[in-house]
Amino acid sequence: MNAEEKRFQEIYEEYKNMILKIVYDKIGDYHMAQDICQETFTRLYGYQNHINLDLVKGWLIVVASHLATDHRKKASSRREVPTDVSRDGDDDAPDEKAIRSLEQTEYRQLCSHVLRALREKNEDWYDVLILVEYLGVPRKVVAKKRGVSLSMIDYYLRKAKKWMKDNFQKEYDEL
Repeated sequence: MNAEEKRFQEIYEEYKNMILKIVYDKIGDYHMAQDICQETFTRLYGYQNHINLDLVKGWLIVVASHLATDHRKKASSRREVPTDVSRDGDDDAPDEKAIRSLEQTEYRQLCSHVLRALREKNEDWYDVLILVEYLGVPRKVVAKKRGVSLSMIDYYLRKAKKWMKDNFQKEYDEL
């Protein structure tokens, strides 16, 4: 383990519980809070050479808070109101929380399947898509680290997105 990885591991151990608690307090879903916490530290790993590590605690809190807020906004826009609830006091409507959990699980499974297929199709497209779209690494940084032009990064992103849409749009629409 090199010094950079060791420092990252130290930061992770020091702040993981704090970040998890902050996110959980915002969204109230432990499993999703774990996912957001992991995404926060994944972003830190990608940016650690561009961040003043003396200010890392604040950076982690801001990133985790933004991710939790984004999650809450997306979750609230997906909620549906049951239309056939009986009026005689019986609560025959399925548990909304269980339905959301099932939908989220199906969505995650589809995402995992699509990303695995993309990786098998073209490793470069996959790597660039994950770095830019998922981890939020600036395209210029990805281009520089990969030793390619910015237009090549844009090309990889376009090709990856088109391929995913062409091959998985139907499954996505069925969710």
